[in-house]
Amino acid sequence: MLLGVVVDDDRLTLEMDFCLQPGHPAYEAPGAGEEFCLHPGTIRFASIAALDLERASHAEPARRRHAIQSFAIDGTRFAMRCDWGTINLQARSIRVATE
Repeated sequence: MLLGVVVDDDRLTLEMDFCLQPGHPAYEAPGAGEEFCLHPGTIRFASIAALDLERASHAEPARRRHAIQSFAIDGTRFAMRCDWGTINLQARSIRVATE
């Protein structure tokens, strides 16, 4: 789930809730009323060579979580389509971090 998009100079940070699977070191069984083990984290892109952000016209500004429909990293290229909109970029550095 996408929580936020932060653009700063030649960097982009995606604030995320990652859905962890059993076997991941930080996995915890979902609590009562929960379906998944969600864990906060970020995807940080640095030294961006190309960036295309397109906010969906139907995106709800007050919505906290945006479901992801497609997500791909291929070398230095990244593409994602979600309820928030679409993100396409090329960056020299891609780093995933969980809290």
